[in-house]
Amino acid sequence: MILDLNLSWLPVPDLVATLTVLLVLVIVRFVASRAIQARSELAPYQQRRWIATVRNVCLAFGVVALALIWAPQLQTFALSLTAVAVAIVVATKELLLCFSGAFLRASSRAFSVGDWIEVAGVRGEVVDHNLFATTVHEFDNAPGSYNFIGRTAVVPNSALLTSPARNLSSHRNHIYHSFEITFPATADVFANRGKIERIVRTHVARYEEAARRANAAMKQEAGVDLLDPAARVRFMTTDIGNHRVLVTLF
Repeated sequence: MILDLNLSWLPVPDLVATLTVLLVLVIVRFVASRAIQARSELAPYQQRRWIATVRNVCLAFGVVALALIWAPQLQTFALSLTAVAVAIVVATKELLLCFSGAFLRASSRAFSVGDWIEVAGVRGEVVDHNLFATTVHEFDNAPGSYNFIGRTAVVPNSALLTSPARNLSSHRNHIYHSFEITFPATADVFANRGKIERIVRTHVARYEEAARRANAAMKQEAGVDLLDPAARVRFMTTDIGNHRVLVTLF
């Protein structure tokens, strides 16, 4: 018995166009990734950033292209399954929120691969991001610490809609650091104020020019006013009357 299959109902042009688009995108992504990896002058985090950008652009282009190719079939299907479509929207609410979070990240340029961020209680370096989630190489939990602990966390992009995302990349090389020195009440600290200030400025003098350049770059990038990068020495007393010298460096 010979089974006669009638395949005339298949949208052959749409299938051919779909396969062509997918093949072209795979080739483009492969070639672009190889070209980026071959550029040895780029830092590893910059290579990861460009590779992630190429992948996300190809994915977005593929989604738009497939939606345009199959628009007539999708329209017919949607009209016949309106109730099911509503149920799908409700069931995929978290995915839609992740898409919205990815759009917020891309439109606001909040961060990219290689940046140090803090979001939803997770601190670390962004090693990858896509339409659904952001992968972060975590720092330890000590305040002000930027030591990697060898653990990654996957944060859904929906967290960007409910939690502030802090970009900590400026802390790679420079950060405001303060420390205190306490003297007994019998010490004549104020008589040696000028000597203490000269000692501090002498030790930070060779870093002052680099600190000023970094401070100016941070001001321009963030669009906010920062404290002067010059070393500051302040004199005060404790609750029990001891002398305290507070030094702030950039």
